[in-house]
Amino acid sequence: MNNNSADVGRRENKEAIVMESTSVKSTQAEQLEQWVNNAVVSLSASLVFGREKASQIAQPLLMALFTLTSNDFKKALKVIVNIDDFSVKRIFLEQFKYCYIVSTGPEDLSALVSKVDFSSRQMSDKYDSVLLKLYNENDKDFTLLSKSLGVLPITAKRVALKRIHSKEFEQFKRVKIRPKWSVNQVKQPLIKTWHWILIFVGVAAIALTQVD
Repeated sequence: MNNNSADVGRRENKEAIVMESTSVKSTQAEQLEQWVNNAVVSLSASLVFGREKASQIAQPLLMALFTLTSNDFKKALKVIVNIDDFSVKRIFLEQFKYCYIVSTGPEDLSALVSKVDFSSRQMSDKYDSVLLKLYNENDKDFTLLSKSLGVLPITAKRVALKRIHSKEFEQFKRVKIRPKWSVNQVKQPLIKTWHWILIFVGVAAIALTQVD
């Protein structure tokens, strides 16, 4: 009798777990379907104001999608690919990799996909610092570095590769690898100058003494 009760209890637990798992999957599927419907409506409306505006609106929508899919790249991409509206799908695909890197990627890559104004010294130095770090991590090999940058969106990769071969980056690189002189080394010529002054004063004093 006790064994039968235990078996019944186990079956009920298993059924409850299965039902709960099915409910979670169903809920997520419903949420994703709702996301698609809302996203298509929002992005279709924003296209009236141009692709740039639509791209800006697509970014927070994609961030919400990554949250729903727990940052599952393939699952999120599948949702986008299954969108019927080609113009909406195209905008999402253009922004997909950028938003995924910003949402889940390391800070280094996030810095390379963000918009940068190279006329700003602060922004350009930050960008070049990240680029130099990746350059060193890839054994200063441009081929290896290019492969590492392959995870970036096409536009961001082009900007990075162009910057690497620029005279500004070359100058930044030289400044960073230039050996730093120690305080003693910097002061050394000054000390030697004082030595010569003291010697000259001493010689002059001896000469005056002899004259007297």
